[in-house]
Amino acid sequence: MLVSTLSQMVKKWCGDVGLRGNYGSHTLHETWGYHQRTTYDRRTALLTWVYGHASESQTLDYLCIQADEITELYDSEL
Repeated sequence: MLVSTLSQMVKKWCGDVGLRGNYGSHTLHETWGYHQRTTYDRRTALLTWVYGHASESQTLDYLCIQADEITELYDSEL
């Protein structure tokens, strides 16, 4: 399936359920990685390899979880 076709399908599905925002096939890719890391405790190094990123830092930025983990670390010390 072409990426553009999948993106159109995702946009339609999101519109059908009333979600507002810019959703597409990339959103699915990003969400998959986020859940691999946060729900299934997959190592960042593994996801870095899967995504073809140059560094683990790049993967954490991509998945938007680095700030959440830092906040959690500080909160757990209280």
